[in-house]
Amino acid sequence: MSTGKIIGYILAGILLFFGVLWLLSAFSTEAPSPGGRLLVGGLLVLVGLGTIVAIRLREPKPDQEVVIRQQVDIGGDVNMEALKCESCGAQLDKSAISLSQGAVMVTCPYCNATYQIVEEPKW
Repeated sequence: MSTGKIIGYILAGILLFFGVLWLLSAFSTEAPSPGGRLLVGGLLVLVGLGTIVAIRLREPKPDQEVVIRQQVDIGGDVNMEALKCESCGAQLDKSAISLSQGAVMVTCPYCNATYQIVEEPKW
């Protein structure tokens, strides 16, 4: 934390402290003019809070890197050599399989047919 931020937080704390004191003194029975004390106390509190907000807004945000990794796990026994197009019967390789909106899709490079792989129950 830099020296300027520390001084800013100390200044904001002092302003908030005296602002609250002025606001509390406005409600005492011996206060000759509570309106003026309310105004001064409110201003001190607002300036103190504004100082804290200004310091917080000037702080750089850490860069976050988002990595999305999709992995396709096909259950059961899948033989890639036996994967054939449902439309034309052409032999398909692993480059024909893709993941689209959470579903495993197959696109035939020969007839351009696209369909979803449906895993049948094992029982």
